[in-house]
Amino acid sequence: MFVLLVLNLGFLGCTKDVDFNQANDFEVSPVLESSLIYFDAPAADFFVGGSEVATVQDFVDIAIFNNDFVNNNLIKTEFVLETTNSINRAYNLRIDFLDSANQLQHSFITSAPASSTNKDVISSHTEVFEGSSLDALKQTTKLVFTLTMLAGAPINNNALGSIHLESKGVFYFNYQR
Repeated sequence: MFVLLVLNLGFLGCTKDVDFNQANDFEVSPVLESSLIYFDAPAADFFVGGSEVATVQDFVDIAIFNNDFVNNNLIKTEFVLETTNSINRAYNLRIDFLDSANQLQHSFITSAPASSTNKDVISSHTEVFEGSSLDALKQTTKLVFTLTMLAGAPINNNALGSIHLESKGVFYFNYQR
């Protein structure tokens, strides 16, 4: 009996017209972050077989842009890179964005200053992709990272310090229906 009374009150209450066409005006703007690269090496890793190794290179394949949702709704991307260097040598980091035919779509270089006291020197760089640079980024299938040690104090097996690199991509979307 009590249940019937509650149900009747629910049907007798005031209601407001619902405009279901509002669902056609749906818009959402999520921001996603993803780790891209990580590199950590002590100074001694740049001394191999009795010689300095001035350049280290690696790559990562990426498939995020093979997705129609991403290509149609991505409006901006930021590539955020942070380096921590405690080696008494400066470094340049070049990042190349290649398409499926290994053609260069975009590139940038950032520096990690030397640390004469072997204390951490932190530097950061943010590369922003919008407009035509975003179009080039959407063609990217491979990121190539080239770390080059610049001239300076000699490196050997006993060299102090390390270099640490990490990055993330910040992806801004806008989806409207």
